[in-house]
Amino acid sequence: MKTMLHTPVRMSRLRKGWSSLCLLTLSVLAACLPSGLRGQALPPQLFSEMDGIHFLDDGSSVPIWGYGWVTDGYITLPGPLLTYNEGQSVDLYFTNPSPESHTIHLHGLDVDQANDGVPATSFLVPLNGEAVYSFVADQAGTFLYHCHVTTTLHLTMGMYGMILVKRPDQTLFEGGPSYTDDVPLLFSDLEVATNLDPVGSFPFHDIRPDVFMINGKQGSQLEAEDQRVWAAPGDTLALRLGSMAYSRVRCHFPPELHAVCHMSDGRALPEPFAVDSLDIFPGERFTVLVAPEEGFEGSVSCDYWNMIDPGIEDTQEIHFGALPSSVDDLGDFDTMLGVGYPNPANSWYAPAVGAAGPDSGFQGEVVVTDLQGRECFRGRLEQGRLDVSDWPEGTYVARCGNRAPTRFMVFH
Repeated sequence: MKTMLHTPVRMSRLRKGWSSLCLLTLSVLAACLPSGLRGQALPPQLFSEMDGIHFLDDGSSVPIWGYGWVTDGYITLPGPLLTYNEGQSVDLYFTNPSPESHTIHLHGLDVDQANDGVPATSFLVPLNGEAVYSFVADQAGTFLYHCHVTTTLHLTMGMYGMILVKRPDQTLFEGGPSYTDDVPLLFSDLEVATNLDPVGSFPFHDIRPDVFMINGKQGSQLEAEDQRVWAAPGDTLALRLGSMAYSRVRCHFPPELHAVCHMSDGRALPEPFAVDSLDIFPGERFTVLVAPEEGFEGSVSCDYWNMIDPGIEDTQEIHFGALPSSVDDLGDFDTMLGVGYPNPANSWYAPAVGAAGPDSGFQGEVVVTDLQGRECFRGRLEQGRLDVSDWPEGTYVARCGNRAPTRFMVFH
């Protein structure tokens, strides 16, 4: 668990009158699950909306359209990360309470025509419509999804996301290299004027993006500790690179990362190659393994090139941080990030507690994420404690209201 770069960036309400007894039942059942599982309810069900708000680095906001999990009740930019196992039979449930028709196009996946999400050869999902996209995730790799209705407009408004198909043995593909963890990185952009007035948008060959993002974030948003790519000595990370941008993205890899490209567009390359820079065009995907040198703290710079008038429009940074090699090197996180006990934790953890002990800990809602930004818990604590007895070993971040976050580790 090494990065937190795919997090919800805004909240949206479900359209009035759309809630039903079925949805309420799903929500109640989901509340009983660990919140890391709540995002993908049983069955997993995406919904689409057109009333979202996305906050930019300068604090301003723009309207967005997008996807979200029904049980969460909000859409995100980009949409939720969809993760499947190689060979898994998938039924992806989708409901559309928004005023326009939408689809889910499974970009790059080998699915039959009926489930491909292209309206002319598949189907539309109209207002209040529901559908199931059924397919077998038979190819490990990095893929995308997006709406294929009035594609250019719906995509630039925010209707896209990434799909990972993984192997249980933690190799990239059969006979391929092994790695420690996945780092999903989805590049995209938008033009504020278009999002403010999608009905009056001009021809899309004239689009001029002026907001450039990695996983929906930009600038100082990417500098936050919980947005960095964290690596411990000996880690090999799989950078899952994909682009939904109108720009051409060029990534520059520092030599300390020892970057090697192994996959392109969800397929293994005949021969992997070392990379110091890599161009990613709209719709492309690459998988690059990096093995950061011990103690490396730096960044991968990503230039956004205008596709019509050649030139760099913007540069965003993927920041890397070095994790310690042992628990003894962790230091006192709580001095900076709030108070929690014990750290590292084995069976339980009490975030944001005072000298009175764990039973007098924080009584409000607690949100815990791993370093990939995946929610592991959301809710109130039992006696101020969080049961981590069955959690995977790794580093987590607990947020308790407006208190400073607590970073802690789980070791068994």
